[in-house]
Amino acid sequence: MKRMFRWTLLITVFFSSYFILPAAESAEPLKITGSSQFLWGDDWLGDSQSILAQYLRVSYNPQGERYSITGYGRIWKGFGDTTIRDNDFLGRLYYLFLDYRPSDKTSLRLGRQYVNLSAGSALLDGLTLNAHSVGPVGITAAVGREIKYSLDAEYSSFSSTFWGIDVHLENVRSLQLGASYVRRYDEWMRAREEVGVNFRYFYKFLSPYAEARYDILSKATDEATVGIDVFPMSNLMLKAEFYQSYPTFFSTSIYSVFAVDRYREYLVRADYSLDQLPVTVYASYAKQSYEEEANTDNYILGARVFPIKNLVVNASVDYRTGYGGNLWGFEIYGNYKINNKFVVAAGIQYDAYRRPDNDNNGNAQRYWLGGQWVVNKNVSVDARIEDNVNENFDHRPLGRVAVNWTI
Repeated sequence: MKRMFRWTLLITVFFSSYFILPAAESAEPLKITGSSQFLWGDDWLGDSQSILAQYLRVSYNPQGERYSITGYGRIWKGFGDTTIRDNDFLGRLYYLFLDYRPSDKTSLRLGRQYVNLSAGSALLDGLTLNAHSVGPVGITAAVGREIKYSLDAEYSSFSSTFWGIDVHLENVRSLQLGASYVRRYDEWMRAREEVGVNFRYFYKFLSPYAEARYDILSKATDEATVGIDVFPMSNLMLKAEFYQSYPTFFSTSIYSVFAVDRYREYLVRADYSLDQLPVTVYASYAKQSYEEEANTDNYILGARVFPIKNLVVNASVDYRTGYGGNLWGFEIYGNYKINNKFVVAAGIQYDAYRRPDNDNNGNAQRYWLGGQWVVNKNVSVDARIEDNVNENFDHRPLGRVAVNWTI
């Protein structure tokens, strides 16, 4: 993995030197943003740890040219005695790609990139082609080596590839409609093959939508959503939605032979903004089905309040009963803008749970305090500290200080 990171770093430096450094000399539109962070606290085993991390995003988009370059990555060093994370100097490249537009109707993206189609999504080292206005439709095609991350490492192989194609309507007013196909290979074997569709229509005060994905190898619909948003008044939104998921696995995985249960959820929700008061209230109910006769009812009631100028407070209460036990809890959080440079924020979460076996019943709490200082238009500082109290920890403190900057 360290060798892979060195190669990734060399490729990043090459692209930066070849394209970006000449741009800086000629005052081309080069933008670099970063976040320098210090994080500390206890890990899940209760061991103390701290991390120094640097996030960096570079974009180069010369005016009048048909190409641009974008990259984003992270390097970090861990300290402490934790056995969960690696304390070596590590790095991760999230994306680094070259966009090129050979014509007004076509574009190419080459490099590490995230591809999201209704039939599946993946992080790739590969190529994406976008063709626009091919009659009434647009076409997206992607192919590449799939990248997978663990907590500290990256896994990839030329024998594990992804390719997909998506066809969707373009320039059709009030209608979104598309269909896609994705195939994945693992060790050169066909491991997953899926088709997907997505739809949304906007008509006056309502908007129906749907999305579904079907696994050809498993012969199962592994995910589907159907719903409608209704706006009977300008300050009222109603939602009704059905969602289901069915776990499917790579055909090369041992888990593909295990029996699994289908999950279903029926949801209704309403958001209403009061005319006379700066208050928005919302409520939802969800009927959740995990297996035969294993159902759960989940209720949420909340409000977003503006009691005074520059102060926003969000509060909600939830209650869950049925399969797996009962739970009730609340959450209150808010932020106050002192002036154009300072914002403070705080929150509390509380949950009380009762399990069917009456063992390990109890409660869990989280308290946090944070804020932001805008030093100038190019520099800001964020800070947050929190404490967690639950059946696993008497106290689990976590903290973060981040200096965000742009050059």
